[in-house]
Amino acid sequence: MGRETLGISRAGMCVISTVAELHSECHRRRAQLKAQLFRIPLSGLHQWSITEEGFLAHRTGRFFRVVGARFEEPSTPGLVIERPMIDQAEIGILCLFVTVINGQYYGLITFKFEPGTPDGIEVAPSVQATRSNYQTVHGGMRVPGVEIALSKTVNTLVDALQREQEEWFLGKVNRNRIILLDENESKKVEMLIPDSYWVPISVLLASTLQHRLINMDLRSILSMWPLDTTLTPIASSSVYSANTNIKNSKLKKANTKLVPLNSLEEWKIGEYIEHQAQQLFSIVGYRVEGQKRETQFWDQPLLVPVRVGQCSLLLRKGKEGIEMLITERVRIGSVRGPTIEPMHQRGDIADYTTATHRVSMLAEAADLVYSNKIYTALQTEEGGRFHGAMMVYQLGLLGAYSRNERADCWMSLAEIDILNWHGDCLSIELRTCLAMLKGLILTGNITL
Repeated sequence: MGRETLGISRAGMCVISTVAELHSECHRRRAQLKAQLFRIPLSGLHQWSITEEGFLAHRTGRFFRVVGARFEEPSTPGLVIERPMIDQAEIGILCLFVTVINGQYYGLITFKFEPGTPDGIEVAPSVQATRSNYQTVHGGMRVPGVEIALSKTVNTLVDALQREQEEWFLGKVNRNRIILLDENESKKVEMLIPDSYWVPISVLLASTLQHRLINMDLRSILSMWPLDTTLTPIASSSVYSANTNIKNSKLKKANTKLVPLNSLEEWKIGEYIEHQAQQLFSIVGYRVEGQKRETQFWDQPLLVPVRVGQCSLLLRKGKEGIEMLITERVRIGSVRGPTIEPMHQRGDIADYTTATHRVSMLAEAADLVYSNKIYTALQTEEGGRFHGAMMVYQLGLLGAYSRNERADCWMSLAEIDILNWHGDCLSIELRTCLAMLKGLILTGNITL
């Protein structure tokens, strides 16, 4: 099924109407993918080298760098964590263009290749680019549609900075935007962005329940979609009506110090940067060839996790509708401040090597036992910086007679939405759960 055989609506605009069609088109493109990925030593990267500071960086000083980081765990005085981290100071743009077709909201999607994505291609937002890419530091083509995505004069529905994985990134954020286009604007932008399709927002949210279909950046944007679709721009001042237990946090941002990579005691630098006990992840060099993107070939380091992670969000029905069991944590990359996460979130689904990890696994399993229904999806994480990074997401809906009166922090969907629209406080894992929850609500699996 090619572009010419998919649905056509409203003066020739190309539309994908169902989850099945979206899945089929994505698989078709994966089957035709010609990109090749070669694992190479870090010393073989043409544009990357170790700097005088002891960091792995691009010759231009742009894109990102891999640094050594040292952090004292606030919940365990005296426990010092050291590891390589990805330091990406540049703020990228993630944008979904939306329009109204026959009275229904549609989003403009693309099918994007990333070198670290296990299946090569996933469904992506209209515009997804780092600042270095859209400023063509690589010397390649410009990113289509980026001028509109960055425009100050468009009809912006939501615009927020959002955090990414703080176990691997040092305070990385991207700008997430949803921009509403009128009929003429939507026709022009579809022609501007190659191989783009209009898909109902309800279908995109339902597709977050599929395994490895919607990429992380699009899930992040979709998490901000208001279910009532009133679509009025959110005033930042309204955030302060949210749960005061969270906003009045006593936790401080991570006091993480940068150190040379060769000073990390449990890590060794050779052809790759690896943990001595083969735990957590490695930093590996890759060369990419044969893919038509801004540039046709390049090389870069990628973070390669040892195993799949797991994130479980407990849900219950409260007086204000659906409520979520969340917590606030400071991780090694939380240099912007504490982050709101699901109560149960582990970077390694099978890591039982410490007492803390074993207690965490048992607590997660005990909580899920009380769920009437558990919804599960295997999702891929950031494919432009990680290789093969995946996480099992579980949403467990507690029964009426479960232990839902426990003295933890429950927040309503409405409160979480306000915080999410404000930005810069929810973890990417919680935002993925939020997008999946909205998909479950729109498909009728969970009622408000």
